[in-house]
Amino acid sequence: MTAVLILFPFVSLTLAALFANRTVRSVARVFLASAGLAGTILAAPTMDWLSAIFAVSVSLLCAIVVLFSTGILPKGGDSPMEPWSRKPAYFILLGAFWSSMLLTVTSAGFAGIWTGISATTLATTFLVAYSGGKAALEAAWKYVMLCSFGIAIALIGMLLLGRAAMMAGVPPGQALSWSALIPHAALMDIPLTRVALTLMLVGFATKAGLVPMHAWLPDAHSKAPAPVSALLSGLLVSCALYAIMRVQSVAAETASAGLFDGILLYGGAVSILIASLLMLAQRNIKRLLSYSTVEHAGIVAFALGLATPLAAFAALYHILNHGLAKSMAFLSVGMVQEQYGSTNIGDLRGLWSARGGRTLLAAMVALAGLPPFGLFFSELLIVVAAVQVRAWSALAVASIGLLIAFATLLRLAIATESGTRPHGLPAPKLRLATVAVTCIVAASSALVVAPFVPWSHAAYGLLAAMVSRP
Repeated sequence: MTAVLILFPFVSLTLAALFANRTVRSVARVFLASAGLAGTILAAPTMDWLSAIFAVSVSLLCAIVVLFSTGILPKGGDSPMEPWSRKPAYFILLGAFWSSMLLTVTSAGFAGIWTGISATTLATTFLVAYSGGKAALEAAWKYVMLCSFGIAIALIGMLLLGRAAMMAGVPPGQALSWSALIPHAALMDIPLTRVALTLMLVGFATKAGLVPMHAWLPDAHSKAPAPVSALLSGLLVSCALYAIMRVQSVAAETASAGLFDGILLYGGAVSILIASLLMLAQRNIKRLLSYSTVEHAGIVAFALGLATPLAAFAALYHILNHGLAKSMAFLSVGMVQEQYGSTNIGDLRGLWSARGGRTLLAAMVALAGLPPFGLFFSELLIVVAAVQVRAWSALAVASIGLLIAFATLLRLAIATESGTRPHGLPAPKLRLATVAVTCIVAASSALVVAPFVPWSHAAYGLLAAMVSRP
């Protein structure tokens, strides 16, 4: 059942490319993407809570991106030397990306997570290079080289962790399964386990874009087509953070728990500050939003480093809210780019009257951490959790970064939404794209309301307990 769920997006979108009629292809893609989402929702009760939440999130946003791309298909290169820049290849790679993320979040061990994240690198490299330009190709090479380096470090860590597990009596076939590792964690060799867990953290943090392993993220996210940027920022980073959460569940039962949590705490705080400072210097809206992703990945790492149930729940809630808000932002930018022909902030004026401009404003307000959006509540909970454990120094660094990011996004909102919209701009048909962005707005609204539903409190307590140290 799980194998079918994982393979369905790739196989279905590949088969949809075989239809000769363009309209039939479009209808087939939307129908099959909806079927993939429905299948994930139906299979969710058979998974553990954490995998189910991430799997549904992955399928929801991927289905919306397929719908958006059917309405606004990114312009690729026309050279026959670049087969990945053709329209059918775009959706096939999108399906491969979807399937690889499902593999990452539904696996029962670190081997499956590593395989899934490695597969995402292969699929997204060609999607980053989809436009075929020199800058896109350079970004794709930078992306694949740096992420491959991180994946290799994670692999070394996994091998060392497997060795430590077998020395503690874990059967070889289960040496990389966290359900088998956790009961034996206290028996594993301390120095070997410490090195293994640190290497895995560094490797997966590279894919999550945490400072100082973030150099690939701004180039890749800004040069990729808007729908791909939405998935890179909204989902791929989330999958890497999911891997870190699984590693932390093992680290929490070892003598290295304090070191692991400390790296997350202070590494997250530094990521928030550095990313927010870099946001100040950006003149391209997609690049600015990319650095915002580094900032929010740092917020999640900071929360996980606090290692309390409240912080763990806030981190999970922040991941979900950020995925929706950042996807809304990039898809809205795609709609604006279709009309303005540019993503330079200086060229974008009067977006309030442009299609996609108002949802972009909502996304910027959400990413700034203002109510009534969910990121406000998750950040508030993280601050409360930090005060509870008296993490004053890390909280001070993170707070400065949050204030700078808030001011940067506020300045961006004022600069782009105000003014007069230039005359003579094209008015493309954006019906499907508008529906896709509307779906994200609806999902974001539902996620904001969810914590206030009385019956859900017990479920949230279970989720928090699953991703935190007892």
